[in-house]
This record gives sequence, structure tokens and C-alpha cells, in this order.
Amino acid sequence: MKPVFLVLLAACGGAPEAPPAAPPPAEAPAAFEAYASNPAEIQYSPCVQCHGAHGEGRPELLAPRIGQLDASYVRSQLLAFRAQQRGSHPDHVAAHPMSAVARGLPDAAIELLAPFVQDLHPAPQPPGPRVAGGAGAYAPCAACHGRDALGNPELQAPALLHQDPAYLERQLKAYRDGTRGGRDGAPMDQVMAAQAARLGDARIATLVRHIASLRPPLPPPDDPEVTRPAQEGLDAFADIYAVATHPRCLNCHPDGDAPLQGDDSHPHIYGITRFSPLKGVHCSQCHAPSAAGDGLAPMPPADSLWSMPPRAMTFQNRTPAQLCAQLTDPAVNGGRGLAGLAHHIEADHLLITSWHSGRQPPPISHAELVERFEVWGEAGGPCPQETSAD
Repeated sequence: MKPVFLVLLAACGGAPEAPPAAPPPAEAPAAFEAYASNPAEIQYSPCVQCHGAHGEGRPELLAPRIGQLDASYVRSQLLAFRAQQRGSHPDHVAAHPMSAVARGLPDAAIELLAPFVQDLHPAPQPPGPRVAGGAGAYAPCAACHGRDALGNPELQAPALLHQDPAYLERQLKAYRDGTRGGRDGAPMDQVMAAQAARLGDARIATLVRHIASLRPPLPPPDDPEVTRPAQEGLDAFADIYAVATHPRCLNCHPDGDAPLQGDDSHPHIYGITRFSPLKGVHCSQCHAPSAAGDGLAPMPPADSLWSMPPRAMTFQNRTPAQLCAQLTDPAVNGGRGLAGLAHHIEADHLLITSWHSGRQPPPISHAELVERFEVWGEAGGPCPQETSAD
């Protein structure tokens, strides 16, 4: 039986609004082949909309960070969701979408997903401030999750160090209140429920803040040596801004929660929002995991990781100065320095789709955009100044 999320809805197709302005570059088929041949990534396509392309999580969707979790733990949780041992309590509403997706996962899909998720590498999070009483509040947790909060696979205890504190707080309250780990819960969830039974809200808050304080300092950004004048960098950024605000890029980076469509950037015809996965509507139901042929067929653009970016990564209604500040902020750009940004632009296959979607392509080629990012970085990543016109 095929996984339910590989069934594509042909009715979602639609003719492109304009023919491509230029033929696709020669490397397009190879670029598509590189990711279309990855069956694990295709299985991950419904997951990306809530958990992110790198497993970083989406706080606005109450979805946790899952990248680098031990594969055995990921496997056990998917099996628990599928068996209705997790996420089935009527009051554990945030877990219901995950429970619904897992019901359709065959064993083969789970075996592909578990190591794939472990190999995802979301950006590390900065350390939080130290909190009075934190070490004492966390002490009982250290027996399973480790003094450094890096987890213990042998005990099915996940790493907590870089997890969203708000997510950890919700889970501890769910354990305490019986909406997770109840009588029908998975065995380790029942252990956690017993541990959390007497935790008050204040102690939970102290505990999760202490976990964040255990994080090591972030490494320095991977910025290249400055070898070019600032003006050369500003000229390069002008082209970067033109691409970022072109409909092929802007439509998925809107100033809001709904993606846009077409060269006029009108609202998505099916009323989709970033919250649609919580209602069982996933981008992968219409956007195929890989393109047909050269990618220029009159169909919805295709990619195995088709999804909206984090809410903070907005391109619409940004001035050049605002977009530049956003792109150079590691808290927004996935923890990347200028060299990391250039590599992301070069290798991200979802981004490359902008030139092979059967729609009007961005104003410069993908190779030219990579070169502009490299030049901009070698000039130190200068940002334009705000003007009265902005």
C-alpha cells in the first residue's frame, strides 16, 4: 500500500499564468534528479510544513524541533502515534494532526523517516539566562535526559537541549494533567507522567528555562574574508533584492500567513494558509515531490519539501534595508553566516524550483544569484541605508 500522502490530487493543477521567459538552464534535470531519487525525503514531505525542512520546528504551529533526535526515539514516537498511544486524548488538541498523519504510515515509511530525521541538522539555539533554582528543578530529569540535556537513547529519553522551551512546558503540563502518558499511553510516556504528576506551573517554568541555559555559546558566523569594496556588495545586493521580491520568491514569503500565486501575487486559489496542515491539508497533496520532465509542465510547481518558510522570513513589503537586516540575522536565517547563506542559495532545491516552475522566472539566473550572494559576502554583507522613499 502506498503512503497516503503520496497520492497527488490532479484536481489541484492549473495552467501557468505566463510562459517562461527563457528556457531552463542545462543543469535543471540533474538538480531535480538529485532530490527526486531520495525516497526518505519524499516521505518527509508532509512533515516539513510543521517541522521545517531542517527539522527546526514551527512554534507558530506548536510543532517541536525534531532534527537530530535519535532514530530509535523517532521510530518509537511514530509507532506510538500510529497505535493511538500518543496524541489520541481529546484534550491533547495540538497532537491530533500528528496522530492523524501517523495512522497512514506503513512500517516501511517509518523505517525511512527515523534515520532521515536523525540526520537533519537544524541550527543550534543560543543559551538562555541562568535561573535561580533551575539546577534543583532539573535534577530528577538528569537521570534519564543527562546533566547536559542531550538525552539517552538506551532509555528512550530524547535530547532536550535545543528544544523550544514553550513546547517542553506544554508537554510537561500534558503529562501532569493526564492528556499525555495516561493509562493507554506508551510505556515511557507513563513513566514521564508519573514524574510530572506533582510539578506545579512555576517549577515547570523554572525547569525548562534551566534547560535552555545549558546550551553552549553559538559558534562564530561563517563569514568569508572581506576582499571587495562595500559598493560592489551593495550593487550585488540590489540584484538579490530584485529576486527576493519577484513573485517566484515573494509568493511563498508573504507578509502574512497565506501564500500567494501568479505574477500579480494574488491570494492562493484554495485558501491555503500556513495553518492548513493542522486541518489535514498539506502542500504535498497538490505539489508533487518532483517535477515532470524539465519542470515546465502546466502543473503546480513540484518539490518534495514544498512548504511555507518560517513566519519571520517575510519578503513582502520589506525595504532593501529591512530585507538585508533580516537575511543577516542568524536568529531568522537559520543560524547562517554570509558563506552559509551563499551555500543555501546554491544548494536548496526548493529555491531552485523558482526557475523551473512553468511560470515567469526571476530576473537573473540561479547561477547569477549564487554569484551575487558570494560577491555580497566577500564585501562584508553591507546593507543599504533606509531612505525617505522607503
